[in-house]
Amino acid sequence: MTTMKAMGVTTGCFGEAEYSQRLEELLGESEEAALSRERSAFDEAARGCERRIVIYGAGELGRRTLDGLRANGVEPLAFADRNRALWTRAIASVPVFSPEEAPHRFGSDSVFVVAVWHPAPGGGIRSIAVRLEAIGCRRVVPFSCLFWKYPSTFLPYHIFDLPSRLKRSRVAIRQAFGLFQRGRSQAEFVRQLEFRLTGDLHCLTPPDPGVQYFPDRLFRPRADEYFVDCGAYDGDTLRGLEKWTGGCFRGAAALEADPANFAALQSYVAGSPKLNGRVLVIQAAAGSRRDRVRFAAGELASAHVAEAGQIEVDMVALDEVPLPYKPTYIKMDIEGSEMDALLGAANLMRQHKPLAAICSYHRLEDLWQIPLRIREYMPEARLFLRLYNVDGWDLVCYAVPPDRTVDFSRETVGS
Repeated sequence: MTTMKAMGVTTGCFGEAEYSQRLEELLGESEEAALSRERSAFDEAARGCERRIVIYGAGELGRRTLDGLRANGVEPLAFADRNRALWTRAIASVPVFSPEEAPHRFGSDSVFVVAVWHPAPGGGIRSIAVRLEAIGCRRVVPFSCLFWKYPSTFLPYHIFDLPSRLKRSRVAIRQAFGLFQRGRSQAEFVRQLEFRLTGDLHCLTPPDPGVQYFPDRLFRPRADEYFVDCGAYDGDTLRGLEKWTGGCFRGAAALEADPANFAALQSYVAGSPKLNGRVLVIQAAAGSRRDRVRFAAGELASAHVAEAGQIEVDMVALDEVPLPYKPTYIKMDIEGSEMDALLGAANLMRQHKPLAAICSYHRLEDLWQIPLRIREYMPEARLFLRLYNVDGWDLVCYAVPPDRTVDFSRETVGS
């Protein structure tokens, strides 16, 4: 991808003996150098075509990119998108072309901004860039590079923010790095940090082939397993729980705030012989306190607490939920509310010391703040980091009590 050569930061693979040194190299870059790099990265990658932009992806992120460019006086040339239904249409007066036609029309004298960020096991931004370059696009950059150019318009956006801001958290980042098991987890931490600092997708390794939330190398199920699922969606993780335990578990509590998702969750639990009667289904968002909060509903797996949300939902703290059994495993995938929900589970985690699987990819600072918070509550737990999807998606921080760890000695890079 064109922009990788313009970042000015050496990237690439590193072995187990080098990840600690690599951390210091990344953090050692001055804030002033980071400022200079983020200000110039897009223009250097675009090489004279800064205002001749084609947006690849006409979904939510692509339209957000269009609105932001117009707010800064830039009118994109076109969209490129794989959705055939859009090819004969214009979006906000911007024409939409196929991924093959757009490079034919604009590939030699424009910059293609890949404005796609969603879970895609078959490939993400890097795969899109390779395809575009193969059919004639001379300049391809990820949206994060463009967002750095116009930070007041676009940032923060999920894990994407200015590298210079990240530099201000050096102390906390070093502390969090030291909490993870040596080897694979610390190496993953450094790769994730490098991705956030440079935007370079080449520093990320392929996703873990294991089952998210149920990695058999780290821990095994117990007969008295009581699973607390925060962000239960339509029951997808409960399906994994059934398979992981073979149906031999004590019970579960499933929290989901989105009305449509909750209806699907209820229906699934009611129709499952192994779950019906053993799962407490709660229509609420997990947070730090009992409250009513605004919520962005109707976004399927991405529904979340948001000040601009169109509905109100109940929020509860796990410490205040009357669970029928001692919780042995807590999972959180709640679209950026994980830190708040951990605050509301402080007593539960201190008292019961459960397994924990906390998603750490919704906000930039989740990478270091979540492990630091977990360690505050459960200092004996061993911490692991696993990536399950492309482009930084589905990054999970696991906290494993000493009596549950199976084989952490195999935490070698690449294992």
